[in-house]
Amino acid sequence: MPPLIAALLEKIKSAFKEMSDTILVIYGEKGIEPFKKPLMIALPSLLCLYALVYSPTGAKLKRSIAEQRNMKVVAQYAGDYENAKTKMAGYQRRLPLLKDKDDWLNYLITTSAKNTGVSVDSLGAQRETEVGNYILVSREVSATTNYGLFGKWLAEIENSPIFLRVTEMNLHRDENTRGAIKVTFTLSTVFPRLGGAK
Repeated sequence: MPPLIAALLEKIKSAFKEMSDTILVIYGEKGIEPFKKPLMIALPSLLCLYALVYSPTGAKLKRSIAEQRNMKVVAQYAGDYENAKTKMAGYQRRLPLLKDKDDWLNYLITTSAKNTGVSVDSLGAQRETEVGNYILVSREVSATTNYGLFGKWLAEIENSPIFLRVTEMNLHRDENTRGAIKVTFTLSTVFPRLGGAK
């Protein structure tokens, strides 16, 4: 320790020792009476000073501890959150745009049927159901075709890069035409309500 600091500490130490000795001598001669008034002033002042200096620090310390605990929890699950966010973005990209909601399913059914050589007998009305931030859109389709063409059509629909699912299906042989089948199915997709695929 540098000599200047050591000398200063020694002076402070001796000043406190001398002050405590003086207090003890006065207390021994006159009792508590001479200390009542200074204590009545000093004690509330010290309490106020303590409240001003240490209380905010205590609150800050508690807040910092809580923030640190929260950051540990966030760090613990950050990888899971990023994975879920990436998966969600991938799913969002597979959804059709909301602006196309009225015509998209009808266009897809007629185009895919034409590509595979299936003639559509009838299209039901479009049904829409809101589920949270999404709209589930379904349409019933009826067609008369053969097994091979229907399988090809179904594969094209199910393998679409845009999310599509056949949710109900009824298939039976057409008694009037040899090798023909009558099929009725419901095709469904999901549109995000907040503006479409990201």
